[in-house]
Amino acid sequence: MDTMTLLHGLIGVLAGAALGVAFFGGLAATARLYLDGDLRRALPLHLARLGGMGAAFTLAAWLGGAAALLGMLAGFQAARMALVRPERREP
Repeated sequence: MDTMTLLHGLIGVLAGAALGVAFFGGLAATARLYLDGDLRRALPLHLARLGGMGAAFTLAAWLGGAAALLGMLAGFQAARMALVRPERREP
């Protein structure tokens, strides 16, 4: 594994973590808007989150290759694990 591959992977992890923080922060805002019944503001935010995530992962694969894409996925999942609370089940 050469230095550029490692660099692409590291940049992917950092970019994925930043994308995950933005995505799951937007998810919380979207959920609040849906619960308040504000569909006019929730739906565009929902579409922007999904479109932005798809564009970012596509760009990572196109510019950085597999190392950047896998690093970005790892960073995104790390952000998900840090930000999303597990569901509590009542016995």
